[in-house]
Amino acid sequence: ESSQALLFVAERVARWTLMGVESAAARLPLGEAGASPGPLWLALACALALAAVRARRTLTRVLLAAGVSAFLALAPPAEVAPPPPRLVVLDVGQGDASVVQGRRGSLLVDAGSAFPGGDLGRRAVVPALRALGIQRLDLVVASHADLDHRGGLPAVLAALPVGAVWIPAGTAEEPAFARLLEAARARAVPVFERGAGSPAAAIGDLRVTPLWPPGRSGVRSRNDSSLVVRVEVGGRRVLLPGDVEAAAEAALVAGGAELRAEVLVLPHHGSRSSSSRAFLEAVAPELAVASAPWQGRFGMPHREVLERARAAGIPVWWTGRDGAVLVGLGQPLVAWGLREP
Repeated sequence: ESSQALLFVAERVARWTLMGVESAAARLPLGEAGASPGPLWLALACALALAAVRARRTLTRVLLAAGVSAFLALAPPAEVAPPPPRLVVLDVGQGDASVVQGRRGSLLVDAGSAFPGGDLGRRAVVPALRALGIQRLDLVVASHADLDHRGGLPAVLAALPVGAVWIPAGTAEEPAFARLLEAARARAVPVFERGAGSPAAAIGDLRVTPLWPPGRSGVRSRNDSSLVVRVEVGGRRVLLPGDVEAAAEAALVAGGAELRAEVLVLPHHGSRSSSSRAFLEAVAPELAVASAPWQGRFGMPHREVLERARAAGIPVWWTGRDGAVLVGLGQPLVAWGLREP
């Protein structure tokens, strides 16, 4: 009976301890931002843990256990292939979050949705940035004010140093951007409106060129007011068009915008209202990526878009099917998804 009582007490203590740790972790700013260390670091941590188990004195065990935790917290993340320069389109369900990482610079375009109890910026984007070895973002781009694009950005600004934030031209007074602008002010991060005619930015080995929207004039939908950027790195180009639809695509093509890029993130998650034949011909990508959930309620990427891409000889990767999509922007161009088939 005494042994059963001891086991009961030990189980209760262990349960309450675990609950306390989980509660504290959920409240810490970086509680979910860790990244798995490499195999060598894990092996060394296991050796340290074994030493803790074999230690005779309780104090030694406690110190060694604390050392394991500190060791894992400070260990560098495992290397993720392909190495930079690369594009990583994160799997954030019905949303967008794309990272372009050079050897000396990095930027993030959008960060998925954020709802009470479910902030994808905190839960998915920040841990992914840590896993990619990114400790600072030189630029954060909010393509437009839809929740599934800008929702997670305040959590990103809270977790990592950020050099600057870009929003579409003419949207500084957009009420939906209030949280993002407040987060930027709180951390003294400058915010700039950008669009067609804005100067390109050199960020390390990245060159970021705004292509759209034009100025403050004209009545456009929120989607067609998306900030479209082209990123050049390592001799490659990546086009990130937000949620522009057919009208903005036609204006970009008719206006002679330099759209050509080896990699295209399909506009508006592969909606049938975007990725027109003329737009795909102007971009002429070697591959495209659709950011949309598997069997999502909006049916994206739409079959018509996939057929247009197939007719143009453009292979399409899809986060809902393939998981996060990693594209190596070297020679040759390579891509794969992190989800098991």
